[in-house]
Amino acid sequence: MKKLALSAVLLATFSFADNAVVSKDGLGDFLVAPLYMAKDKVCSKITVYNTNTTESILAKVAFREQIASNEVDLPIFLSPGDVWSGKVCNVNGHTVLYSSDDSNHPAIKNELAKGKDLTIQSYKAGNKKVDFSAGYVEVYPIAEFNEGSDKKVDKKVLVKRWDKLIAGEMPKKLVTSGVDGYSLAGNVAFETDGKITAILPMKAFKGTSDKTLTGSAIAYGNDTSPSVLLGNAKKYQILKLLQHKTATFTYTNGGKDQYIAFTFPFGYAKDQIRKLKFTVRDMSENKDVKKKEVVIFSPAPKPRVVNNFIKNEVAIISVADLISKTQNPSRYVNGQIQIEDITNVTPVQLGSGKNASFYATYFTLSKNSKKELEILNAYYTPVK
Repeated sequence: MKKLALSAVLLATFSFADNAVVSKDGLGDFLVAPLYMAKDKVCSKITVYNTNTTESILAKVAFREQIASNEVDLPIFLSPGDVWSGKVCNVNGHTVLYSSDDSNHPAIKNELAKGKDLTIQSYKAGNKKVDFSAGYVEVYPIAEFNEGSDKKVDKKVLVKRWDKLIAGEMPKKLVTSGVDGYSLAGNVAFETDGKITAILPMKAFKGTSDKTLTGSAIAYGNDTSPSVLLGNAKKYQILKLLQHKTATFTYTNGGKDQYIAFTFPFGYAKDQIRKLKFTVRDMSENKDVKKKEVVIFSPAPKPRVVNNFIKNEVAIISVADLISKTQNPSRYVNGQIQIEDITNVTPVQLGSGKNASFYATYFTLSKNSKKELEILNAYYTPVK
């Protein structure tokens, strides 16, 4: 990540908001879609909503690839009650973003309508090894404006307001206390050949935006840095909120076509390594045998705890592969897997030797009747 000069950032007078919290209603001021995929014919449609019918919101959408979270970001301009959407698809091994939304900047509307190659854009920025075929999306709050009515606002007006903020000015109707925590929401929809097969709601946080930033911090060409746009204190709070010890999910049919994706935000480093332990359990804890009309209950097969290592900012693990590492894989057809003690080996996030901060997403990736890949379901796994 580029280190931006904070001297170029003008902070307006504000009062601090509460600490960052995970939203319980799906609305917030900072959003994350912990998983998108652009593989074969699987596309991911990203949608961001402004549910507020009297306030306009400016935001930055950052697409981060799976190896080291190298990014391609763009601004969006949401008038009251507005929606932005874009779709990422695989085109000849490259991930391409398509969007015909009127909430895009006028200067890039035509380019996005034809398709923006995220891989090439990242290469041009100097990154040598990227993989945008899977990753995650962050939506950062920039500014909010009290329009005083539910009328649509001309996007040119919103663009001019952003330009004024870059110049260090304070446009009229600006809410100087940042973006509220009850307006933004979003989701990612997985689709094959235009047919939606699964939808994953974005994770939302409240209390991350409590100030108005201006200057180079929000310039179009600069990296989307959580340290600058959210502040180091909020970044640390989010990492603590996502610091878990255990993720639990169920499996069927020996884990065939089933995957678990771990997304580790705010690492931004290549060669990230983490270790974990996992335990595979069969659904039936007791086996019974009849002998002389007496039922004798034997205990469940003793689960084997296995150490494992995973790499990258987004790690996608085959459930069948996890089961194959047990002493007797054929015995585990339906049951539960617990992944425990996910610990940073390299000095990322809150430090090496510390429990990792992560999102855990379970999904099924299989072929349909046309032999095309589909994501049939996707959901967040329970964590603690």
